[in-house]
Amino acid sequence: MALAAASAGFVPDRPDLGHRAEGLDLADPAFFAGSLDPAAPRLLPPAAYRALAFAELEDDAVWTRSWLAIGLGAEIPAPDDLLPFTAGHHGLHVQRTRDGGLVGRFNKAQHGGCRAVPLQCRTGTKTRCSFTACGYSRDGAVLPAGTEGPTPAMHQYLGLRPERLLPVAARAWGPMLRINLDHAAAAPEAPPEGLAALTGETRRAEFAANWKLAAQALAEGDRFAEAPDSLHLTGRLATGEAAAIAAHFPNLVLIEARGETCAVMLQPTALGRTLLRIGLLGPKGRAAPDLEASWDAWLAEIAARMAPAVTAQAALSRPDAGEALPTKAAGLWLQQNIAARVRARPAATDSQPLYATAQGRGC
Repeated sequence: MALAAASAGFVPDRPDLGHRAEGLDLADPAFFAGSLDPAAPRLLPPAAYRALAFAELEDDAVWTRSWLAIGLGAEIPAPDDLLPFTAGHHGLHVQRTRDGGLVGRFNKAQHGGCRAVPLQCRTGTKTRCSFTACGYSRDGAVLPAGTEGPTPAMHQYLGLRPERLLPVAARAWGPMLRINLDHAAAAPEAPPEGLAALTGETRRAEFAANWKLAAQALAEGDRFAEAPDSLHLTGRLATGEAAAIAAHFPNLVLIEARGETCAVMLQPTALGRTLLRIGLLGPKGRAAPDLEASWDAWLAEIAARMAPAVTAQAALSRPDAGEALPTKAAGLWLQQNIAARVRARPAATDSQPLYATAQGRGC
């Protein structure tokens, strides 16, 4: 069977067989237990930041079962504009409808039109694929509609009959966009009031750190309050200015300071790399600030916050990585939420693949 799977070009993700790596059962509550002590919180064992099996567990427990922040509504202002976002192993998009609403869908091709996932795409790293928009390739930029509607470049997302694509729940969340792969999911908690996008532009920055390390580094601060899916903290910027921080599970961090709010949306692009989609928000009706100065200040703040995450990833990636590193309020909260969602997953009972080549079935 091992030979057949390898020759088919992929090793299938089989939740029914469990998620194991480095001699550990990654879904066992014992894997998380040592990291969840409020008196001495520590990072998860190194496998959580470097093993493909843990990324697949997160795909099963987190990315397919949570409300994800993917961008700003102002990025797709016109009918038929399209915003791509890859959630875990799933290529998705949100499109503006003719009546101003939103529709979310899985992309036309999840695996590049291949009969099986190519081996080069099954490594935990998103590839730059010029052929299609699948769950193993990097997202492109927003696709604006043409004067006559959807453009030819949108075909790789929409196909010929987009109404037949698997739906994704999509909704405006204040000035932001959030999606959930479960189109029948309960609504997310209420967004912050009174915020508007200062610009329809988002910028991107990528860092060599697992998304979990990135999230807790961005949300560095002292715990202030907690809601069902968010943690609120107080802290200071690198410049010493006071800041209010909100982490919304799993991939949104809002940092408020200087009369502005920096919205940082996290997206894993590899086991040890995270892409940040960054937007600038502010109070409705506020006069437009000097945007370039604001961008420069916030990008510098993000780089400063991310430096410890990059250092931690380098340490955890070493084969001789030893005792887990300590973490703080945001890290403890994030790990508690991941552990809870792993426990709450429905049990996998069907072991029959939905699709496979003859070799992939071991025939």
